[in-house]
Amino acid sequence: MEHIYFDNNATTECDVEVLEAMLPFFKEMYGNPSSIYSFGREAKEAIIEARNNIAELLNANQNEIIFTSCASESNVTAILNAVKNNPDKRHIITTKVEHASIMETMKHLETLGYEVTYLSVNTKGQIDLSELENSIKKDTLLVTVMMANNEIGNIYPIKKIGEIAKKHNILFHCDAVQAVGKIKIDVKELNIDTLSLSGHKIHTPKGIGVLYLKEGRAYTPLIFGHQEKNRRGGTENVPYIVGIGRAAKKILEDSYESNKKIEYLRDKLEKEIKDNIEDVIIYGELENRLPNTSSIAFKGVKAEELLLMLEAFSIYVSTGSACNSEIAEPSHVLIACNADMENYSPIRISLSKNNTEEEVETFVKRIINIVNQIRKRG
Repeated sequence: MEHIYFDNNATTECDVEVLEAMLPFFKEMYGNPSSIYSFGREAKEAIIEARNNIAELLNANQNEIIFTSCASESNVTAILNAVKNNPDKRHIITTKVEHASIMETMKHLETLGYEVTYLSVNTKGQIDLSELENSIKKDTLLVTVMMANNEIGNIYPIKKIGEIAKKHNILFHCDAVQAVGKIKIDVKELNIDTLSLSGHKIHTPKGIGVLYLKEGRAYTPLIFGHQEKNRRGGTENVPYIVGIGRAAKKILEDSYESNKKIEYLRDKLEKEIKDNIEDVIIYGELENRLPNTSSIAFKGVKAEELLLMLEAFSIYVSTGSACNSEIAEPSHVLIACNADMENYSPIRISLSKNNTEEEVETFVKRIINIVNQIRKRG
């Protein structure tokens, strides 16, 4: 056992089948998909296949799928597109626990005079739908809420949010980065207008994302050019598009069965920790969260120290969102949950299909010893 990697909400290991599907498009089939000769058509056909796989995964139409460089680009494109095509409206609703790409875009729009309502969450990190309804104004143009939280794993009531947005004729964007592959997504049933996902959360390399755009919705590109049916300029990143298409196909073939094993491992991990360590808190809505995620804290133990001591044994977890790991600030998610940040400093454990029961058992033994060691030191 060379190392134990429990930070899969940050990024995942590239799947072997995904890599094998990608490799020919780096060397043998490197033609430009916009070319009319057969060498280019091979690449174009591979893109079509990948687009169809993504569409099937989301229950979307293939012409509703736009390939981007990452989910952050998809998020920003969706939000700025909604703003551009609703010039008479100046109000947006989101939550206090969104991903940095959403939060920073909101801050930018506020500097341009837009009003943003940030929905609060309770101590378990869940939103109140009545607050959403009460926040809607005549000039509300967009509601943007993530499907699942990257730090605490909460799954949000997206179907109900979509119904509320539809009732009030408001666009609804959903950051589904952490949800894809872990819970089934049907964009039609959920009344979603735009949705983002990222390849490197579902076992592809970093550098590929998707924007779902509901057919018939007005659209202004963030990057102009003829590719992606004039919706996202730039020669397509064929190998990575092939990769995310193959990853989507593997999720469909698996039929979410892997998540049963992942959830079993997470529950085993949490139970053994709670059975052997006192004063432990697990954050989030425990009955309605992603099967792979555990945000856990030990009273009097700093997460940063815990991470360093775990790393000495080649065990890798995180303190929260990887996007904010270099910023010495408390988690905005846990602040919104009104968590006791003075006495409890959480680590985030996020599993994948590649993790094993042996790894969980080794991790639990190590963390019991480390927590006891830190507490004895005072």
